[in-house]
Amino acid sequence: MAISLSNSPRIFLAFAIIAAISLDSRAVEPAKTTVKLAVQPMAAPKPVLKYVLLPEISELSPGNAAQWYLRCFAEQRNFFFGKEATDQRKQLLTMPLSELPVLKNSGYGGNALKQADWAARLNTVDWQVIQRLQTDGLDLSQPELGPLYILATALQVRFRIEIAEKHFDDAIKTAKTMFGFANHLSENPTEQAHKLALSVAELCLDTCEEFIQQPGSPNLYWALTDLRCPLVDLRKGFQGSGSLIAAELKPIRDDTCMTDEQIEKVVARLSGLLGFAREQAGHAPRSFRAALNARIKDSEKLQATRKRLLDAGVAEGLLPVFPPLQVILVDAKNDYESKRDDRVKLLSLPHWQIEALSDSERGGAGDGLLSDFLPGVLKLRQSQGRFEQRVALLRQVEALRLYAAAHEGKWPDKLAEIAVPLPVDPFTGKAFSYELSNGSALLKGTPPKGEEKNPAYNLLFMVTVKK
Repeated sequence: MAISLSNSPRIFLAFAIIAAISLDSRAVEPAKTTVKLAVQPMAAPKPVLKYVLLPEISELSPGNAAQWYLRCFAEQRNFFFGKEATDQRKQLLTMPLSELPVLKNSGYGGNALKQADWAARLNTVDWQVIQRLQTDGLDLSQPELGPLYILATALQVRFRIEIAEKHFDDAIKTAKTMFGFANHLSENPTEQAHKLALSVAELCLDTCEEFIQQPGSPNLYWALTDLRCPLVDLRKGFQGSGSLIAAELKPIRDDTCMTDEQIEKVVARLSGLLGFAREQAGHAPRSFRAALNARIKDSEKLQATRKRLLDAGVAEGLLPVFPPLQVILVDAKNDYESKRDDRVKLLSLPHWQIEALSDSERGGAGDGLLSDFLPGVLKLRQSQGRFEQRVALLRQVEALRLYAAAHEGKWPDKLAEIAVPLPVDPFTGKAFSYELSNGSALLKGTPPKGEEKNPAYNLLFMVTVKK
């Protein structure tokens, strides 16, 4: 996940990581990300959905959003990529909000960012990648995605300027653009695009935390409640990654005898791809050819493999004429497809149910010949869950502001005293931890299994009333 430079949880995360490194290994309390928010009590706007965080039907126009996001860069390369503009953007993302109003009426981003506003309010999005998924295999390249993160940081700068100037209506429009952008990216059927989408959504949420701390900022409880969940749906990304691998495995035939030349072409291709996949994942090198040869030499296992193929529906008359390498490759393909389904089937489950069924993925790729191609469902689902947990925690904060506005600026003794519905922790399905300490309301999320010591998943919101 990309790190935001804004004055937000990412700064606290950096300090938490540094602190964790310096702690004695005997420390029992894991490092956590502490998000300190000083807010004013604020009732809900009237009407309550005066503010929403995604463009609505009434705002949409016909057109393909993908083309317009890319148009942002036309004749604007200096703004996005020039050294002076890049250095300024970094500065504007890190300086306190109190220093940003010097840019009043600057129209930051100008027409380049207005193109993004327009794109987020178009009714369709086609990244024109589906056919390439089905034909290019793992050679698929999407260089167009790289600059889009820079576009998101530029939008975040404008968002911060609008907040600092207390132009809250304009700030909400930028938030809608950013969340709409993230949602559109989730329509790109690749895991790469979905990781980018989650990064863009996190950047926007970082600045939403700054938004609610500004004097006079409207309460976003119902806006956050109305925000689509999941904002970034991961299904298309994993279906797309499945298509990439399917294109690579298509030459492995189970309906006809393959020639030695065909088999060698497949083995050479897979050997290089699997080696690269292991390198990218930080795993030790493993020879694909050596693993194939070891299976061929074990006559007992080879016979068992033929039996599995027969049970899988391969014609009995073909098995005796299949070369041993083809037998191994077809079985490896079947094994990959079965294990892939075992992972992808978890996508529709709540996070806390996934945890009970995902030990096989957490334990590693296994010893299957093609296991290094298996999708990392658990890891990306947890990233999705982290965003949803942050949204839920921010809803809780806004619910506290609602309560305090009706109770002379005081926090409730228990969450049950709050009148509006409260979200559960996405990782547990249970209520968030809540307590009062020295005038602060403390809200704590639960990390997913395996991330108990990761400060990015140990979130503590410390909320005080701004005097």
